Amino acid sequence: MKSFDTNVVVRLLVEDDPAQCERAGSAFRQAVAEGGVFLSATVLVEVAWVLRVACKQDRATIAAALRKLVHAAGVTVEHDAIVRRAIADFEGGPADFSDYFIRESSREASALPVLTFDERFARGTDVELVPDK
Repeated sequence: MKSFDTNVVVRLLVEDDPAQCERAGSAFRQAVAEGGVFLSATVLVEVAWVLRVACKQDRATIAAALRKLVHAAGVTVEHDAIVRRAIADFEGGPADFSDYFIRESSREASALPVLTFDERFARGTDVELVPDK
């Protein structure tokens, strides 16, 4: 099994550099054929950020790209169930994908609520604003 860095995964999704996209696609297909691909949760959080900030993609497009990755044949995802719940929550909610990943990781650890200064994130369940005093 081989893992891929964020910049390679972004090339696969965005296809903004034809030469790197071809190299990334070839390496990805070869890894799948030779035992599979491992995608870390950190890479998926970074991919979501790059797609939102650098590529200016909307929430639905980002969620679809993340789903495409986690559902791809031959792909193993770190914290798969947490990632899948975070994608679903991100698609319908106001906060960033990383926020939902944090909440779902905290849920898994029985460490709720998540305290935050992010008012958008705090609109969701099991998340609270840090108290004034």
